[in-house]
Amino acid sequence: MPLPHVKRFCTATCRTTGERCKNPAAHGMKTCRYHGARKQGTVRRGEDHPAYKHGQCTNASRVADSEAATRLREIEDFAHRHGILTGTRLAGRKPKG
Repeated sequence: MPLPHVKRFCTATCRTTGERCKNPAAHGMKTCRYHGARKQGTVRRGEDHPAYKHGQCTNASRVADSEAATRLREIEDFAHRHGILTGTRLAGRKPKG
């Protein structure tokens, strides 16, 4: 049942039934808080967005980094086995291979 004091309702529709959402739209938005209403100032864009692809990492550079990590891990293992290093080992994921 629609609320009498609300002027705008969410424009989102249900995937299964095809009916429109009955929630009130957020102030100045077309959708409600459940369907992604956000102020434009809070939406991060470009380089600030966490999913931004900068293109600085190529497959070759990733392979080179992985190989370097493998060599470093081997050197660390050797040093620990021969008593050159003591204490804890480096934190992080072990390289594949």
